[in-house]
Amino acid sequence: MLLAPSGTARAADPDTDEMLAKLGRPGDFSLAPPDVSDAAPSGWYLRADAGYVAATGAAVSYGGLPTGLNLSGSGWSAGAGVGYRVTSFLRAEGSIDYLALGSAQRGLVQLGSSATVALASLYWDVVNLSGFTPYLSAGAGFAIDRLDAPAALRPAGNDWQFAWSVGAGVSYALNSDVSLDLGYRYVDLGAPAYAGGLAVDDAAAHQVRFGVRYMLK
Repeated sequence: MLLAPSGTARAADPDTDEMLAKLGRPGDFSLAPPDVSDAAPSGWYLRADAGYVAATGAAVSYGGLPTGLNLSGSGWSAGAGVGYRVTSFLRAEGSIDYLALGSAQRGLVQLGSSATVALASLYWDVVNLSGFTPYLSAGAGFAIDRLDAPAALRPAGNDWQFAWSVGAGVSYALNSDVSLDLGYRYVDLGAPAYAGGLAVDDAAAHQVRFGVRYMLK
């Protein structure tokens, strides 16, 4: 009998019942990562990247004879692209990158190397784990290779070459629209031959790129 009034009073207070019902709900104090996914619906996206570049040591020849110079310097890259997510695991992308490959020097002779690379690539997003998505990529296109030589060897200028790439990386979805991307890419820049007799046997580079992707609505 003594407990009855108290129970009746509490039952008559819906605000108190609602407050008590909210306390201790599952997940209120969870430290689990936010529920985001990089597997966004099909659609267009933009990307921008910057990174580190290392040349692979391609030999430089002059008039068909070895010079003892190798393009093994390092530099930087910057690029942008537009892509389309075909399915939740497949993306198609077109991109253009500028690669500063550093320089090679022997005695008083110094060469500077760079390339502008345009590629059409496919990306396979392997799996999504709490917003993290590892991927593999492959692409083909062209490179405008440039070699800056001393005036005595005649400025070498540019040469257009077929280019291709393979790569791997991982992205992290901050939300359904924005993803951060960290990846490695090997880029083959062809075997350019320049005016004046300078040529590079097999120009190539290793890229480590950090970038951002933004889904267009």
